[in-house]
Amino acid sequence: MAELVVYGRDSCGLCNKFKESCEAQGLKYRYANVDVASNKAEMARKLRSAEWFKGGKFGLPVVDVYGNIQERPTMASVKAARELLPSDEHTDKMKKQFKELDLNKDGTLCFDEMQKMMRRLAPDMSEIQLQTLFCAADVNQNGVLELDEFIDFVLHGKAAVAKIMQDPPETEPCPAAVREEWKEHVLFAHNWLRRQHGVLELKWSDECYANAKRQADACQAAGRMLQGHLEGPSGRQGQNLYWNPCLCPSPNVIVESWYKELHEPGYDFSKALGSLGTEHFTQVVWKGTSHVAMAVSEDGLFCVANYYPAGNEGSFKDNVFPDGTPVPRPHAGALAKAKAAALSKSKAKAKAILEAGADGLQTLTVRAPSLAVDEMLEDCPWNFKERIEKAFEEGADLVMIDRLEEPPQTHIRVITKRNGEIHSQFRGSMGGG
Repeated sequence: MAELVVYGRDSCGLCNKFKESCEAQGLKYRYANVDVASNKAEMARKLRSAEWFKGGKFGLPVVDVYGNIQERPTMASVKAARELLPSDEHTDKMKKQFKELDLNKDGTLCFDEMQKMMRRLAPDMSEIQLQTLFCAADVNQNGVLELDEFIDFVLHGKAAVAKIMQDPPETEPCPAAVREEWKEHVLFAHNWLRRQHGVLELKWSDECYANAKRQADACQAAGRMLQGHLEGPSGRQGQNLYWNPCLCPSPNVIVESWYKELHEPGYDFSKALGSLGTEHFTQVVWKGTSHVAMAVSEDGLFCVANYYPAGNEGSFKDNVFPDGTPVPRPHAGALAKAKAAALSKSKAKAKAILEAGADGLQTLTVRAPSLAVDEMLEDCPWNFKERIEKAFEEGADLVMIDRLEEPPQTHIRVITKRNGEIHSQFRGSMGGG
């Protein structure tokens, strides 16, 4: 692994004399003739990246990519280059250490496999700084360290640590800085789907947010999706991950992508067992989960949702219910009365379901145009009725309306769906305050 590569040209007299002098003095090196296309390409890459020292190898360009002498080669330059290289014994130790750290034996080191070693090298670093250090070592930014990158890290890691420690430290996630609108969208995206499966709504958790944000940034540092930061002061948390190449972190789109696992690959309610490929869906609708938070990495590519208590642990039969399961309410009598009143007022033949709770929230679900929509949107100052009618004309097969009374304000939210996917959504608030 530790070697000196001299780039020269066989047709160059000076290069040939130089080779003879090196061989006469017993200097070890690999000679690369740039008249060979692969050697020329290798040298061109190093010229562009200025990486003459990489992975325990030192490139000494005697000629340029056109084969012209750059400078008269000397034995002193070769000896100086050799001194920069690790000894064969040192290289063997680094290769052995690499194999020991490679726990999954895939020939590379991920962040988790490198974390213990980096902690020993820099015990005072925060986790965010460790992620930055790993990212600096991952030269080709593929999310893992190959052997040559690891050797470079061992040889030059202390310098990288010193540079990172001089940089202003990254701040810890600050839940207080999260916009209320983001929280609302996250909760709405989850709770809309949870109600369809007969489970209570989730609440926002700052504790879950702190962990979700740390993990989103960890995914950015690793360049790939990976789970972590599942333990919090209140207990173990569940987690869903999403890669967002379009840089459009819409909670509705993200949560819907997890929910689609219900149909593809499909969840078997008759078996009521967790299965590979549906764990995101089951976490979203898990009855025993009461809190959630979502966070996005700094580059916008990774979104992480953390849940408490963690789902997918325990009885699936008692926590994952089929679509259409009624939501339990504390006042069943009031719910039945509200349903009866709504249905008696509606003269439409289409099925309409109205749920009313003591918390001031009413939810109407219709699968075709209905007079119940007019009742729900009474005194609404916006053209929501027309937009709902247009959605049905465009093929929507389900409309859900939430009306939340929080005197003096009233909040209305509408989602239309077509073939199980969101077709349109709109909302508004009216009243004083």
